[in-house]
Amino acid sequence: MIQIQANIGGFAGKPASVFAALDEDTGILVIAAAVEKAPRREGCFLISNEIRADRDSLFHDADLKQAIGAYYAIKGRVAGDGRSACLRFSERAMRAEPSGAIESDGVDMSGPLYRVSPEASNGQIAALAICAYAERYGAVNDVVDMADDLLNLLSGQAVTI
Repeated sequence: MIQIQANIGGFAGKPASVFAALDEDTGILVIAAAVEKAPRREGCFLISNEIRADRDSLFHDADLKQAIGAYYAIKGRVAGDGRSACLRFSERAMRAEPSGAIESDGVDMSGPLYRVSPEASNGQIAALAICAYAERYGAVNDVVDMADDLLNLLSGQAVTI
């Protein structure tokens, strides 16, 4: 289980912290709480849009399109049990649910276009940043697993497909 904290400022309202947990085995991402900006919590992977802040990952405004795509991808995904949604917001985090801040702006050759409402809160942007991280984490894990399988195959071990 990976604990994630996103500290975001510069959008509507006061700077915010959103806390989440990603289950690596099932791919379920739980957005657990949205609060006013909090100091780094021990054991959390920290995402921030502040350049000078102590952080593990920097979230730029330019990352918003990818973050929105990640949000919709995770939201539309079903966990390994075939029933559970991969994205869940607890009651304490519902104010960070970003769907109300995202407006569809059509489609072009590069895919869907989105517009972020000027009223989008820091908490909503933090939730998007967490989704972007979770999606990237899953992709990196898949590549590492594939490399392990390839190594096993090349060393003569049996590999299941």
